[in-house]
Amino acid sequence: MVAEQKVSHLLRRFGLGAGRMELDKYLPLGVEGTIDRLINYEKVPVGPTPQVWEWYVQQDGKYGLDPTRVRSWWHYRMVTTDRPLEEKLTLFWHNHFAISGSKCDFGPLMHTYLDVLRENASGSFSTLLFEVSKTPAMLKWLDTDQSVPGHPNENFAREVMELFTLGIGNYTEKDVQEASRCLLGWSLRYPIYERLGGDQNQKIQGAMEFGWPLVASSFSPEMRDFGHKTILGKTAAYDAESFMKMLAYHPITAKRMVTKLFSYFAYDYPSPATVDKFVKIWFKGDLKIKPFLTAMAHSNEFWSDQCVGTRVKSPVDFCVGQLRQVGASTSLAARRDVHALPTQSMLPVAGDEIGQLGRTMRNQGMDLLFPFDVSGWKWGSAWLTTATMLERIRWQDFLFSPRGKAGAPAKLLMEHLVAEHANKTSAESIAGILDAFDVDLPKAKRDILAKELDALGTPKKAFANMNQASVSMRKLSKVLFASPEAQFC
Repeated sequence: MVAEQKVSHLLRRFGLGAGRMELDKYLPLGVEGTIDRLINYEKVPVGPTPQVWEWYVQQDGKYGLDPTRVRSWWHYRMVTTDRPLEEKLTLFWHNHFAISGSKCDFGPLMHTYLDVLRENASGSFSTLLFEVSKTPAMLKWLDTDQSVPGHPNENFAREVMELFTLGIGNYTEKDVQEASRCLLGWSLRYPIYERLGGDQNQKIQGAMEFGWPLVASSFSPEMRDFGHKTILGKTAAYDAESFMKMLAYHPITAKRMVTKLFSYFAYDYPSPATVDKFVKIWFKGDLKIKPFLTAMAHSNEFWSDQCVGTRVKSPVDFCVGQLRQVGASTSLAARRDVHALPTQSMLPVAGDEIGQLGRTMRNQGMDLLFPFDVSGWKWGSAWLTTATMLERIRWQDFLFSPRGKAGAPAKLLMEHLVAEHANKTSAESIAGILDAFDVDLPKAKRDILAKELDALGTPKKAFANMNQASVSMRKLSKVLFASPEAQFC
């Protein structure tokens, strides 16, 4: 593989898609520089990301606090961020610690949860496990807030062992009962409802001004169980943190987490030898994600034929990736006033694109912040069905259709086609379009697309102006993104 192919592979797996616009940012860094920039993303400015308040505020100046607004805020951040791995990791952890806004229907619950996932995404798994366990969303989702001495709720104790760490068959019902005692004392507060005086808008604006949360976790020591507990054959005066630290460092947890992370960033069903190799790296790095990813980026497995171009694109990879490929990240960010206040609504700025992104991804089987159940989504070939393929093809109409004054989401790409492709042959134009979308087609399929372009009147007529480019690209892209090659990353 040459350097450009390697950088493309890195951007597909550690980023939110490759394509010419992304490649132009990273190619000057080289392969090692790209690895460093992607993984050590805290050194990179995040970009012009609005505060979540800007998504809460409606166009009438009132506030809506449902989780769908947090979802829109996250979608926008995915499209515009200069730290793509940060969001890719946040998505991984959201799928691992799957919480849904269907029950956590107060938006700030889901926002705080996402912030904790993002802040700890590349750090210690042990720290993340404990921090996410005490987020208001997790306390509500698995009913820890209803736990009282003498009658501890067992939901979180069961799920933290079954789904988040050990897996089924590696603990007993007695372990669940004993572990549930460790989690006593945690509950919820809703300062927005506790504060007296003023209407909801005034309270929300007070929270913005003075930095107090709309919902918070609360610990009451007098509700804690200080007794000894016997869990997984060991007896100690475990509390929540020491119990979860024991789970995080357990060898079985290490194998499960390594396998899951490896499968997400590389390929499914790694060999026992590969898992064992990365388990050693996992422990050597003290359960930190960043050393694990760095080792993966330099491993033979990551650059093997089994890995490169073999992963079915998730709805995020497909839809967010295409928005970034056509330049929507630049145009969206440019439309927002850099001096915007948290009281200015993002809906007139980006509501159309972000709203459609959410609808399309939901129709493709991924409604972020609303997973089907506590086990999260099934990755890989499960993303491809007749229905989801139709949605992927329909998405092209949205990308290339004008949207009022803002133009089409793919406006920047179409401007390039109009300016640069008039004197190209159909084959050359198709090569440029494939390059923009990071799709590699065999010659026979490229020839089919070239004939489609010829039927539109050759590049000179097909891209004569923006209106014609919109019509031409809607037709061409539907053929392109119906191909199997366009579904893999």
